[in-house]
Amino acid sequence: MIIQEIQNEADRSFVEELYRKHGGTMLYIAQGILKDQARAEDAVSQAFIKIIDNLQKFHFENCNKTRGLVVIIVRHISYDMLKSEKRRQSIPLEELETAVPGAEDDAPLESIVSAESYHFVMDCLSCLNERYRDVLRLKLVYEYEDEEIAEMLAISQENVRVRFQRARKALMQEMSRREKGNE
Repeated sequence: MIIQEIQNEADRSFVEELYRKHGGTMLYIAQGILKDQARAEDAVSQAFIKIIDNLQKFHFENCNKTRGLVVIIVRHISYDMLKSEKRRQSIPLEELETAVPGAEDDAPLESIVSAESYHFVMDCLSCLNERYRDVLRLKLVYEYEDEEIAEMLAISQENVRVRFQRARKALMQEMSRREKGNE
């Protein structure tokens, strides 16, 4: 197993614990997307390779955030595997998103909304398209930089910025829609 290749004992123990806690969830997510046990196991292995290669970049203080992060990583790897299969079958991929100019707001989510609004925002966030939701969470909740997000999701930094802008707009629309519904 790839974990045995880690030279640093503390890192190896940490990754083993991470696998013990979240490996089953990751496999479940991958299997739900790929519909095949062997390919799902490959996706989980690739996710752990990505985690191991970037161990110093990840922040694992909060168990819920850690679970969310590993799920996002394995989900994107699984979708990439599906896209790769589609390419081999000569099925055209969806068009790449085009750049949308706009100012970026890199402030953490906690500084944007009050504590009592946090759950409302997270609930609205859960209604968004998965691609947008993941970028927003990685940027605002986990506070990763565009470069790190691009690497985790295997997309360009420009695509991260575009998705972030679109996601932010969609989130604001969803929040506005819900607030109008409560009046």
